[in-house]
Amino acid sequence: MAPKLTLVLIEKTPSQKKRELYYTPEKELQIAEKRNYWQFRTRHQDIEEFLTKIFLPAGYPKTVTPDYLQYQVLNAAQAFCNSLASLLASRAVLEGMGVGDPSASSTYAMLLSVLQDAFGRITTIFGAYYLGTFLVPEAKLYRFLADVLNDLAVIIDTLSPIFSSFLFPGARVLGLCTSAALRALCGVVAGGSKAAITLHFATPSTGSGDVGDLNAKDSSKETVLALMGMLLGGLIVPYITSPWAIYPLLFILIFLHLTINYAAVHVLAIRNLNKQRATIAWLCYRSDKEKLLFPQTVAKHELLFDPPGTLRDPNTHRVIGECHIGSAPLDVMRGSALSMDFIEIFAADKYLVCFDPRTPLTERSTHDPKCRPSIHVCFRDNYSLDDQLKGWLHAVEICRLISLRKIPELSDPEATQAALIKSTYEDIKNFYDPFKKKLEKDGWNLAEHHLMSGNGPKACLSGVAETSQRKISP
Repeated sequence: MAPKLTLVLIEKTPSQKKRELYYTPEKELQIAEKRNYWQFRTRHQDIEEFLTKIFLPAGYPKTVTPDYLQYQVLNAAQAFCNSLASLLASRAVLEGMGVGDPSASSTYAMLLSVLQDAFGRITTIFGAYYLGTFLVPEAKLYRFLADVLNDLAVIIDTLSPIFSSFLFPGARVLGLCTSAALRALCGVVAGGSKAAITLHFATPSTGSGDVGDLNAKDSSKETVLALMGMLLGGLIVPYITSPWAIYPLLFILIFLHLTINYAAVHVLAIRNLNKQRATIAWLCYRSDKEKLLFPQTVAKHELLFDPPGTLRDPNTHRVIGECHIGSAPLDVMRGSALSMDFIEIFAADKYLVCFDPRTPLTERSTHDPKCRPSIHVCFRDNYSLDDQLKGWLHAVEICRLISLRKIPELSDPEATQAALIKSTYEDIKNFYDPFKKKLEKDGWNLAEHHLMSGNGPKACLSGVAETSQRKISP
């Protein structure tokens, strides 16, 4: 009979700590901790692990995207600058309210606070209404814009004590209400864009993170940074009392704040397509099909303040056209687009593209760099995400060929437009699937994209027919 053997179980923690369990045939149980690694740990390593658990998400770095740490470092630096600048603004506001002045009225300060709060709440309502649907598609732009709005509020608050002296009576109250509105708008913009960026961090190409844990760790980092800023500011600000010291320091802090924040936003490599990223990826693919299209590669070509509908060559940064997605078909379909032959070009898809009636394709526009084509993308009922992406890429391809002057040579401009749209439709049909597979291979998330913001298209084409009737009765 074979001898009974001791059972050995080995466990390992995420931090590589090991323990072994021995269970003998005599039913004796022993647990031993393997200290061959841990006994040589230094105090520095223990502190590093402790701070990692407090400030970084569980499972780091596997549960976040590669750009997470660099963004967090820069974000921490800009938040520290902002906390120092905010202390200068807070002192100016308190002085303006009469802190330290025996003749100041507490009722006046209370009413001013109520007025500021009212301005802020009204701005929040209108800001959420007008900007809510644009925050996710353009998260990088609005994340930076939030800090611009905040810095404008800081500047107004800091200068508020001198408003009434140099401007007009009541200017200080108007300035403080304006700064309250700017801060409220900053809260709306920052909240939506931060949520989009957090979701980006929590969805790496392999695995997934915990959005709740990311938010919690971000809050803890912001709390520590705000505390450090207040402590340092509390030591410095009492010695900075003259305007010749306050204003230069304020503008230096704001310059550093915006510069670092711009760098932080620029390192983000978001994996969801928006208008600019789709344009860059397609133009790079059409110029070199073997070129790597990683999100990090595309992010290097992104421009923060480029209008969303602008089509720009990523290599030369030259504008090659503009595109409007989700246009109402009956408003923009004119000329050759109003024919069954034209509509049947798109019979297999749920989108249509056409030239803007105000910027038709003419011989002058094809040779004058200042005459840029304007393309509209319209949709039929029951369109899909693929139809949105195809429509946008089709518009980009049309503008690309016009910029390269590779267009049909026809005498009739309308016939040229129709021929160009038809030929580029064939290009999209041939290259769309390989392009999409390459994007997925290079790490893009195509399950959702942000090409169309707002409530969707203005209108969809729901029916097409021909009739012998010449007049339509109302």
